[in-house]
Parts: sequence; structure tokens; C-alpha cells
Amino acid sequence: MLKIGLLREIKSTETRVMLTPEGVKVLVQNGVDVFVENKAGEACRFDDLLYERAGATVLPTMEKVLQRAQILLHVSAPQPIEFEVLNESHIIFSFLNLQKTQAERLQALQETQASFISSELIQDENGAYPLLLGMSEIAGKMAVFQAAEMLSIRNGGKGKLLFATQESKPAAVTIVGAGQVGRTAAAVAALNGVTVNLLTLNPDKLHYLRAELPDVNLLPFSLEKLAELLPETDVLIVALYSLKKAFDFTISRDLITLMEKGSVLMDVSAEQAAVVETSALTNIEQPAFVKEGIVHYCVPNMAALVPTTASRIITKKLLPFIKVLALKGLKEALVEMPGLVPAMSIYKGKVTNRRFADHFAEEFYNIFELLELNL
Repeated sequence: MLKIGLLREIKSTETRVMLTPEGVKVLVQNGVDVFVENKAGEACRFDDLLYERAGATVLPTMEKVLQRAQILLHVSAPQPIEFEVLNESHIIFSFLNLQKTQAERLQALQETQASFISSELIQDENGAYPLLLGMSEIAGKMAVFQAAEMLSIRNGGKGKLLFATQESKPAAVTIVGAGQVGRTAAAVAALNGVTVNLLTLNPDKLHYLRAELPDVNLLPFSLEKLAELLPETDVLIVALYSLKKAFDFTISRDLITLMEKGSVLMDVSAEQAAVVETSALTNIEQPAFVKEGIVHYCVPNMAALVPTTASRIITKKLLPFIKVLALKGLKEALVEMPGLVPAMSIYKGKVTNRRFADHFAEEFYNIFELLELNL
């Protein structure tokens, strides 16, 4: 049986935690030992006493947790300070979010000789990505209300209320991308009376989208259509994400400047799909900047603004996989929970995710062959 360690997040902009006290209680009841780093859940209002009452052992440092646990839970990808204390006995669940430009980070992870499971790539029995979808739902809902805040003059916006009043019309929102984030944002905005245009890159789904979003103006995406809509758009939400392909277009500076000064760009895709020329990553501590007169909000982890809710979702989606892995070990867990296989990204320095191998021109290794050979 493998022991579990919950680590405190090092990045100040990451407030979520991978395991709530309720999740700890389930594991302990199944005979699993859980070690929690001091103050790991503090940002979520899960204090050490709650974890202790759930049956966890709270330890004072990351090093102490790593000495006792084999399965490590970490929302953000491990940071350089952690590389030195990781070793081949460790299996880390983390949102790795490896991008093409991060070959050095991949190499650093490989050199630890630890094994890494990309939480965002875990699949359920239907082939969906439960953790990714859970965080996307939060991002879609938060995007609307953060956009309303960004429109205020305090943030450089035009001082226009997003929602209608008895004396004024609502703002106009244009959304690019009809995935989980885009559809959720469209539904929330329309429910609050906002005028919403939703541009989908998959016109074949328009029929289904119209049934789901009857109060939204649904259109096939094109840069020409976007240019037509932007002069009357108060908030542009770019919500593009694909695990399988890159996007072959750019929303140029010239297009962004078609918007009225003080309008808002919510680029939810800034980290995963860099399609907006004027975007640059921001964070929950410094969320926005003004460029070309447009307020840019490019926070990649909006769920960290509501870490209590986000952490409960993460725990609910992740707990079945953690429990099987702890009770039965890696090989049996991969067989019993096949949704772990596509998320198994690095095993003792070897890349076991084909997409990452192709992206980084690395040799791909079949995880079952490695386990069978005990490599």
C-alpha cells in the first residue's frame, strides 16, 4: 500500500489544494496513510486541525512529507526548489500543463526520476476529462462576473454595467469558442440578460448549441465575422482549448482595436492557445493591464479565486483514482482505471505520453512495457 502526501502550494497565485479534509477521511477509512504539509489547505480555509480530525498526520515541512509518502498531490507543477527532493519512489499528481515552449521544464522533471501524472489529462469512462471540465465550468462562470468588474472605471474600463437596468441596455458580450468555458459563460451571461454572441469553430454543432443556448446568438467563427461584431462588443471572451490541435489563426492587434476604448478582453486561453496578439499572462494578484485602450484580463487559473469550491471539485473527481493507486499500486491502478493511462506522462525519466513525446521530440515509452520490465 502506498502512502499519500498533500503538499502546500509554493506559488502565491495558486490557492487550490488537491485533497480536502473530507477526501482525507475517505482514504483513511480505507486504510490509507495520509500526510499533510503544514498549512497546505490554509487558502481554502481548511486548517491543519480539520485534516488531523479527518485522520491525516500533519508534518512541518515538504521534506518531511516526501520522506514518508510515495503519492504526492500538488495542484501546480513542481517548482525548481522541489526538484532536488523528488526521487524515483515518488508519483506526483499535478496539473502539469506542459507547453511546447517548456522543454527545459520537461527535462527538469525527467531528471528527478520521479513519475508524473498530468491531472488535466485523466479521463473518465466516457473519454471526457473530469478535472479539466470541472475547472472549465468555474472559469466560464467566473469570466462573466470578472468581466463585469473589469468594465468598471477602477480597472480602466468604460464604466458600463454589464447587466441591464430599468434605464439602460445590457452590455454586449462576444465569445470565441464553444467548449465548456465558452458555453458556460454564454449561459450565465444570457441568464442575466446580457446580449451574447457565441462563435463556434465547429459549425456542425450549431444545431445542438441552439437547443442548449436558445437565448444566445450562435454563429460559425471567422475572423471576418469577429471583425463585424467587435465595434459593438463590450466584452470579448476568448475561450479556446484543444488537447489535439493548435489553432491556425491570430486575433490581431488591429482586430482588438476595433473595440471601443475601455472595453474588456477576457483571454481565458492565453496560456493554452496563444491566439490573441495583444495578450500576456496575468495572475490573480495582478489580473489585468490596459493595452491599446482595452482592458486585458488573462488569468489562466481563475478557479484559484474560489479555491474552496475548486478544491472540492478536484477532490471529488480525483479521489477514485488516488484511492485505487494507493491501495493497489501503479500497475494495477492503470489496468483497473484506464483513464489514468493517458495522464501517465513521465515514468522515472521516460516520457509515457505520446502527445508530449511528439511535442518535445522525445522517445515515447509504453508504460505497461516499462512496468512489465520493472524499469
